[in-house]
This record gives sequence, C-alpha cells and structure tokens, in this order.
Amino acid sequence: MALASQNFIERFSSISRQPIAQQLRLLIGLAASIALGIALVDWALTPDFTPLYGELPPASSAEVIRSLEVSNIQYKVNSRTGLISVPNDRVRETRLQLAGEGLPQGESAGYDFLNNEPRLGVSSFMERARFDRAVEQELSSSISSLDNVKAARVHLALPKQSAFVHKKNKPAASVLISLYPGRELTDNQLAGVIHLVAFSVPGLAAEQVSVIDNKGKLLSLQNGGDHFAASKNNFRYTQQLEQSYVERITDILTPILGVGAVQAQVAADIDFTIVESTSERYAPETSVRSEQLVEELTSDGSTASGIPGTLSNQPPEELPAEGATQTEEIAQAPSRSSKREIRNYELDKTISHTTETPGTLKKISVAVVVDYKESLNAEGVIERLPLPEAQLTEIIALVKEAVGFNEARGDRVNVVNASFVAPPEMEPLPAPSLLEQEWFWRTGKFVLAGVAMFLTIFIVVRPLMQATSTPTVDPRLLGGEASAGGAAIAMSDERVTLGQQQQMGLPAAAPPPYQQQLNVARSMVEVEPERVASVVKNWVASDG
Repeated sequence: MALASQNFIERFSSISRQPIAQQLRLLIGLAASIALGIALVDWALTPDFTPLYGELPPASSAEVIRSLEVSNIQYKVNSRTGLISVPNDRVRETRLQLAGEGLPQGESAGYDFLNNEPRLGVSSFMERARFDRAVEQELSSSISSLDNVKAARVHLALPKQSAFVHKKNKPAASVLISLYPGRELTDNQLAGVIHLVAFSVPGLAAEQVSVIDNKGKLLSLQNGGDHFAASKNNFRYTQQLEQSYVERITDILTPILGVGAVQAQVAADIDFTIVESTSERYAPETSVRSEQLVEELTSDGSTASGIPGTLSNQPPEELPAEGATQTEEIAQAPSRSSKREIRNYELDKTISHTTETPGTLKKISVAVVVDYKESLNAEGVIERLPLPEAQLTEIIALVKEAVGFNEARGDRVNVVNASFVAPPEMEPLPAPSLLEQEWFWRTGKFVLAGVAMFLTIFIVVRPLMQATSTPTVDPRLLGGEASAGGAAIAMSDERVTLGQQQQMGLPAAAPPPYQQQLNVARSMVEVEPERVASVVKNWVASDG
C-alpha cells in the first residue's frame, strides 16, 4: 500500500518534467473530467419537475414566483411557454400553499378595481367607465369558474340614461367564451350564462345577450332568429319526459329482477299546439231589477156637470127607445182600457279567455325487455331460464302503473322476456411495470451517473496519467541475488550497468520480497516495454 502511494505521488511529481504540450493535454483532460463528473452528480441529484399550473397571465405568474421565492421552494420557468414547474414531490403541497394565499389571481380584479384611489379631477364619464369595467370583470370571473369554460370576456353596451329622451335604447351584452379542448357548453350552461349576465345588469333582457365561442360560433339565439328554436325546446321536453318514464320503470323493476336485467324505452306523443279560446255565457236564472206597470181606462159616457151636489153628480135617466119595454135593461155605454208593464231583469254574464298550455300527452308507447333468470339445475350448473307467465303478468301491471297507463288514450305496453348477451369479462388492470415506477428512474439516474464517472476515470483520467508520467524505480527494489552473485539493475538513457551492490557505493540491504519485485517488474513492462526488453537482452548476453 505504501509502495502504491509512493508511486502515485512520484507520477504527479513527474508531470512538471514533461513537455508543455503533454502538460496542457493532461490539464484539459482532468478539467473536462471534473466538469463532467460535477454535471453528472448535479443531474442525478436534480429532481424531476412538473408544471404547477397551466398558462397564467404575466401578473399572476409574477405573484406566484414571488411567493415561491419567499417560501424557498425550488422552481423553473420555461422560457418558451412561461410555465412554472416545481419538483414532483412538492406539487400538491405548493398548490395548497398558494391557494391559502389566494394565488393565482386572475388578470381582472372586478370590483376590487374600485378600491384604487381615484386621481384628482376624474370626470363622471371616467367614473362610470370604471364601474362598467368592474362589472364586466366580475361577470368574466363568474363565467370562467364553470367547469368547461377556460376563459371568458364580457362586453356591455349600456346606453346613457336621460330624462329628456322619450325613446330609450335598450342595453345589450356580448359574451366571448373560450372552452377547453374537447369540451362543449351544454344548453343548461348556456342558459345559465345568459341569465347570469341579464340579471346582473339593470334593464338588460335575456334576448339582448349574445354568446359566442372561441371559434366565432353563435351559441345564443336572439329575437327568435332561429325558426327551429321552438322545435328544439319541444324535442328537449319530449326527451326529458321519456327519460322520466324510463327511470320510473327501471327503479320499480330493478329491486325485483336485479341490476342490469331491465331495459326500457318510452315513446311519447305530445301535442304542442297552442289553443286560445274566448267564451261569453249567461246564467239561466234571472232576477228582476226594476218593474213599472201603467194601466189606463177610458169611458164614452157623458160626464157630470153643473152645480156640485147630489143631483148634478147623477146622470140623467135615459128614456127608453121606441118599441122597447120598460122591462128591458138599458144598454151600458161603451168604454176603453189600456195596460202597459215594463220589467227590467238582472243578467249574469261571464266572459272567459282560455289559453291551453302546450305539451299535452296524447299517448305513450312503452317497450320493456326483461332478462332471463339464472338458477341452479339438479346437476348444480347455473342455467338461464325464462320468467314464469305469472311473474311477467305482474311486471306488465307494474309498468302500467308506473307510466300511468290509459287505455282510452291509446297507450300501449309491450314486455318481452329474452336472454341478454353476457358482456365480456373485464380484464384486470395490469400492474404498473417497472419502467412506470418513479423510484426506478430515480435509482437509474444515480446508477448511470456512477457508471459514467467510473468510465471517465478509467478511460480518460488513467490513460492520461500513464501517458504523461514515468515512474522512477528505486534500484534497491531490483537488488538481490542474481544467478551467481546477485546483480543490481540501474537504468539510464538506454544503458544497463551490472555489478555488485558494493560497487555502487550503496549500503547492503535486505532484498525486498519476491512479490514486491514482481509487481515493480510488471509496472516497468507496462510503462516502458522497450527498455525492459533491452535489459533482458543485456542480461542474456552477459550470462553467456
């Protein structure tokens, strides 16, 4: 061990005696090897990074970076996309920490924008513009919180209010929605966006809100521009009603037959005709409101005249006509009478205006398929058998009750018992392979770095050291008894001198061990094989 250390030190001390070119080559190789080793160690110790968030506005990215620096969390910023990445094992922890700080924030501040101190001399127009801008930002933030919406912008067109204008313009709004790739906005979400904007601005009607996506497609319908709008609503209502009936049938039969043993479809015939009717009715019973009776009597006889008294009030007696006897009755003078009656009745009048709501169910058709029942036979084998007729009858009765069957309306129910095709068995999920394990790649990085450093030392550094340094051998290591009297070897400039140790003026010493001499000889053969061959030739020549 001491000999190896001495040889190593002697090799480095011999570098100064080498030519300048060899010294520069050695230094450059050593520097490159050290740099490569440091780079490999840094690469092995550097953790893998994962993007913390997607694309963020510049202001939000700056706030996130500032928070990461304060928390002393390692991060990287992609110079091309601007994505902020953190180590894999700290992604969840970092997101929770930033969420606790209210980061990342959107580019729009909403009503917080009004908290800024206004500058001196701001006009009322600028104040109104600031408020409208704050409302737009608040609506944009609310719409962006939907699951399928990536970003949103809202533009409000609010007319100036004036008491001197008789005909006022109506406010309007436009919404630009950017969706995530592969996502779409459902009808319910679209209606929710429209009503959210309409009810957030005073005087804004839902018909005055237009919504477009990031491809420029108009999603909303204004002023009934689409002639199929009513048809779409009717179709949607029909689907919802049919699905409601299907769920009723499935819910009532699943506990009896089992999960997946019932399949049902319902076709509903709905009348969407809008009927408006007006009727005027009088009650049969009447009552008298007023009544007037006038009766007149007129007589042709002479009337009483003269001095008032008894005689003057009595009419004179008429003489009987010629030929008439005293016993005949005197005919009465003719008279005239009239009677007029006016009667007013109280009339009970009813005027009704009726509008029938569309969506009247005319009839429904129900189709139900029931799976066979599994049972064990006498041999203990599972077999599939059809349901008994009595059980099918019960199922038909349950289906009719579930959908509100009305035979007079023309409803139909058809229940079929058939064997379902068994779905293929799901293969178990394969276990994650070794290449998918994170520890494997982490360990592989360290192993690869170690192998690279080992190869660098033994392929680059070691040959450079051997090529630029020549070991010096102590003559005592080669001393000892040689053939007759023990010859000592001394090499210098291709000349070999043989002699006794006493002739060299050196004190006698014990010969080194045989294995040590053998190692020195091997090292000399590897370093300077030509000189060793020359020495051997001289030995052979001197020995005769």
